[in-house]
This record gives sequence, C-alpha cells and structure tokens, in this order.
Amino acid sequence: MRKLLLLIAIVFACQQAYSQRTWFDAELTGEIVKDLEFSVSPNVRFKENFEMKEYFLQSGLEYKFCKYFSLGAGYRFGYNINGDDEHESFGRFHVDAKTGIKWNNFTPKFRLRFTNSDDFSEDNEITNYLRYRFELEYKIKKLDLEPYVLTELYHDLDAKDFSKSRYEGGLEYKVNKHHKIGAYFRVNHYLNSDKSNRNIVGLSYKFSL
Repeated sequence: MRKLLLLIAIVFACQQAYSQRTWFDAELTGEIVKDLEFSVSPNVRFKENFEMKEYFLQSGLEYKFCKYFSLGAGYRFGYNINGDDEHESFGRFHVDAKTGIKWNNFTPKFRLRFTNSDDFSEDNEITNYLRYRFELEYKIKKLDLEPYVLTELYHDLDAKDFSKSRYEGGLEYKVNKHHKIGAYFRVNHYLNSDKSNRNIVGLSYKFSL
C-alpha cells in the first residue's frame, strides 16, 4: 500500500509541477484456451487543466505461437470531448506482431503495429500507420518492481514518412500474481511539424485472471 501511495503521489506531483496531460489506464487479461489470451482495457484521458479529453474501451485477442513470438489484434471504441462539451465517437483497429527475449533480469521487446489512428490524443486522425516500438524492461525481483523504457516510431503510410515518435519511462509494481500497478511519463513528439510536444503522466492498473 505504501508503494501504491508513493506512485500516486509522484504522478500527481509531476502533473502539478509541469502541467502535463494525465491518463488513467486499466487492463483485464485472461486466457481463453491455451496460448490464446483476451484483454479488455478502459481508459480515461485528461488535458493539462484536468479537463476530460477522451475516454474509450479497447478489447483484443493475442495468440502466442512460441516463447518468442505472438500475433494479436484489437479494436477501440470511444468518445472525444470538444470545447462545447460535445461527444464525438471514434473507432480504431490494430494488428500486432510481438517478439522478445529474457536475458537475466532484462527483457528487450519489439512490437510492430499496423493501425488506422495515430493515438496522439488530439483528434484520432484516421491515417494508416506502421508503428515500431522498442522496449527494455528490468525486473527487481526482491522488490517486485519492473522499471522500463521504450521508444516508438510512427510511419505514416499515406504520407510515406516518419511523422511522429513517442518516448516513455515507467515503473510497475507487482502486488501479487493477479494485480499490478504502475506509473509512467510519456512524451509524444512531432517530427515534421511545428506542433508542440505532448507530455503525459499516467497511472495504470492490470488484473490477470
């Protein structure tokens, strides 16, 4: 409980100090049959002034072919909230290929995603993207902590250009075999635009059946 309160305090201290956007993520996962896993993930996202920006529910399936490779797909449905407090619905799909290996306490991972939205929390632009995500995770077993860093490149297939990137660092705490909590700091960066970066702090909760 003390570690949970510390994570929450750190997130909100950062949010107040730097006027970041704030995201809250939750995820429920479970195995349908051997090597086939489902997930359900509700999310709520706020602007810098803690005004709600969007909320959505995402569901997906993932099949693990072997220890090092899996394929998955998912769909997201939600609502954007504009300045007039009007709710505009949106939908997004994605298809993933994932791989990774464990080396001592390190786990390098790679994910290739095809999707029809950029997920930059602006207007859910409908454009086809390939997203290349590289992640490095480290397990501190005695403390049940898992710090990680990742970077992701967005390849706009319509414009035929790398238009955006994402950088993230975070920490997850394994409460027990079913529950995990986490906090992260994320930067959404525009590569070929004068739009300003979006800085995000967030809290996450994961429950595994």
